Amino acid sequence: KNLLVFSHYPTDYFSSVPDFLANLSNNTQRDIVFFGGHRHNVDNTSTWGTHPNRNWVVGGGGGWSCDGPSQGFLVGTVGADHRVDTYPVLVDKDVCCPPPPTQPPTQPPTQPPTQ
Repeated sequence: KNLLVFSHYPTDYFSSVPDFLANLSNNTQRDIVFFGGHRHNVDNTSTWGTHPNRNWVVGGGGGWSCDGPSQGFLVGTVGADHRVDTYPVLVDKDVCCPPPPTQPPTQPPTQPPTQ
């Protein structure tokens, strides 16, 4: 009934494989929900569309970097009727994403060579 696809990369990384994207958009045999990472954000708007199926970027939560304001995680449930529901749980981006530095990092003083 459903196909859940998990990938390190979101759908917009697969523009060179149009057949793959076309298959992700085909729901004649099953509904497909695609979960991709790589970018540090949680959204379903920055990806290559797979309508009538759905896809998400699920790499938010800060850490190494933040690629957008939607930081958090995605919840997915499969109901008794086999319906897949998804919704993001977001936090204030300032909790996960430190502000950019206001000045360049200072260099440690150079030490004179020892003899």
